[in-house]
Amino acid sequence: MDLDTLRLFLHLSRTLHFGKTSQDCYLSPSTLSRIIKRLEEKLGHTLFIRNNRQVTLTSQGIQFREYAIDALARWEALQTELHEDAKVLQGEISLYCSVTACYSILPMTLNNLRQLYPDIHLKLEIGNSVHALHKIKDNSVDLIIATLPDSISNDLISHILAITPLVFVAPSAPCNVSTQIGSQTIEWSQVPMILPQTGLARSYVNKWFQEQDLTPKIYSEVVGNEAILALVSMGCGIGIVPQLVLEKSPLQSEVRILQITPKLPEFKVGVCLQKKKLQSSLVQACWNSIKF
Repeated sequence: MDLDTLRLFLHLSRTLHFGKTSQDCYLSPSTLSRIIKRLEEKLGHTLFIRNNRQVTLTSQGIQFREYAIDALARWEALQTELHEDAKVLQGEISLYCSVTACYSILPMTLNNLRQLYPDIHLKLEIGNSVHALHKIKDNSVDLIIATLPDSISNDLISHILAITPLVFVAPSAPCNVSTQIGSQTIEWSQVPMILPQTGLARSYVNKWFQEQDLTPKIYSEVVGNEAILALVSMGCGIGIVPQLVLEKSPLQSEVRILQITPKLPEFKVGVCLQKKKLQSSLVQACWNSIKF
């Protein structure tokens, strides 16, 4: 079983899409299918369930993914030991990053890596922080840079890179919403709210309203801070976003921060990965190069 086959298998286990993996790895879909079929025959187990709608890993596929990750990490560690100069490190690291972190934190965080290890390639995936920890736990990516909860499981290691307030925002321009919040006391049962559909921010704001014994009037539940800011700027309601998002948004001048007390909890943005990933010399080099 060669290393290239393991890499192909891991790529496919992340994408769960034969077409995308074959394109990314410069293979025809039929060639990739033959390689996976030979691998399954050698193991004596089916690794992927395929139908016209989706591709999923079998339980044996999940077990083999753990083996493949470990085998490649050990190979990379051996390669490092055989070279005196650590700068010869070569390979690919997969990183999942929230939009906010991509704009605000990623460049300064990984600039040192690019200088120390120019032959380490970063495969960057941008998405919602809600999915970040799931990406880590199912081995879809090596590292994440995203909003982190107050506590994480013992199999993970993390470091906080930035802390930002979670703030209430309202339209800057005159509108019905601006009129409703013009007084010192906001009638929360009357003012429309634009809230994140899920995630840590939603949990924080739900708890905030519960502690104030208030029931918000929800105008819309959306995915993504950018959507919240867009609706707020249009005068649809009050929203909540991390201040770091607002500072980088092109809509910054279209909304204003409301000085509401008590304040919402702060957001912690950091880097996180599985502890066992540090067995990989590539991941360890990335982790060590981050300026904490």
